[in-house]
Amino acid sequence: MRKYALPVVGVLVAVPLALLTILWLAIEDRPRTDRKVILTPEHVGRAKAIIDTHRHRASPGMLAVARVRPADADLAANYLASRLGNGSAQVAVADRSAIIRLSLPMTSTALPAINGYLNLEGTLLQTDGLPALRSVRIGKLPLPDAFTELIALRVEDWLRRDSEYWAGFDALRQIRISRDELVVVYRWIDAFPHDMKASMVDEHERGRLLSYQSLLAANSTRNGGVGSLATILSQLARGTSPAQSAGDAMADNRAMILVATFHVLGISLEKLLPEAARWPHPPPQKITLDGRDDFAKHFMVSAAIAAYADTALADAIGLYKEIDDSRYGSGFSFNDIAADRAGTKFGEKAVASEDSARDLRGQMASEIEDRDLMPEWKDLPEYLSEAEFKRRFTEIDSPAYRAVMQKIEHRVADLRILR
Repeated sequence: MRKYALPVVGVLVAVPLALLTILWLAIEDRPRTDRKVILTPEHVGRAKAIIDTHRHRASPGMLAVARVRPADADLAANYLASRLGNGSAQVAVADRSAIIRLSLPMTSTALPAINGYLNLEGTLLQTDGLPALRSVRIGKLPLPDAFTELIALRVEDWLRRDSEYWAGFDALRQIRISRDELVVVYRWIDAFPHDMKASMVDEHERGRLLSYQSLLAANSTRNGGVGSLATILSQLARGTSPAQSAGDAMADNRAMILVATFHVLGISLEKLLPEAARWPHPPPQKITLDGRDDFAKHFMVSAAIAAYADTALADAIGLYKEIDDSRYGSGFSFNDIAADRAGTKFGEKAVASEDSARDLRGQMASEIEDRDLMPEWKDLPEYLSEAEFKRRFTEIDSPAYRAVMQKIEHRVADLRILR
């Protein structure tokens, strides 16, 4: 038996040492990619243009093409890394290839020694189909291409077994890469499979949405054809007991905001969750904020984006809408921006922390009024054409523009419900 003891001991020592060496090579003290996410109205406009092109030109079953600027792909990657992993990403595009860099923080209270950053880098090479991943490095640890291919095959097998994700992945046909643009060729399907839609909302979230939808349907019948946003939100906030909210007030607030937003926009929750077709349906209502239904829409859309995504995205979308209106619609309106900013701050406070979420619910349940949600707006410039906006304010971020925005920010900060 002694002749086997030494090899066994050697294996027992070598395996942990090998794992520690791999961790030491893979995890680093600092991120190699560290970038802020900066969203502008121009970014929102270009994303909307891609979506509009698909809506107008793509039909079920046909091959369609989406053209994406390298800078926008870089921004999207960095935004997703920030939102999903609190990290940073970078996409550097060349002809027929793109280098992707990703840095994610790793924290572990159980194993403090592995705290640090996971820095990944890889190259996507253009092929006749989807790009091939090559030259992958995790920290100081290079991965053989054969190992990378094996992992990619396992991921593809996993996707094939899950129809919810495979439908979307299988729609992709080719990605062509150049310094000027990324060309994504895809076969469009008419809609997401129902089970894919349902998977976006977990069981607990569906229960919350059903609860608020049922409450909204009951109250809307009593409220009639026109309703105040403050009244709607107060009724929803009072509909859940403190004991229920204490478990996860942030999740409760998200569900409440989402139900209210769909109702204000006049959109059925079936668009998000097919099973909602069997839920109680509130009758159509015109919901107003300080007497205007456009303010209610601006407020709730911004609140929902801030609660489910982030403040930067809500601000960029709100500002893009006003710039677009100045060119093609009713005109640039600072009072719409005031509604956007109030809604964004509302959504931000709703999910900032459990204490913040409970405080907001308590205030909403205590008979709030429209003036608690919408700042004073009647002296703010509105309906400005693009030419009039340039005459009075020159451009976004000019001193004159910043002065009005500062006034709006002060007024929003003074709203009782946000203090």
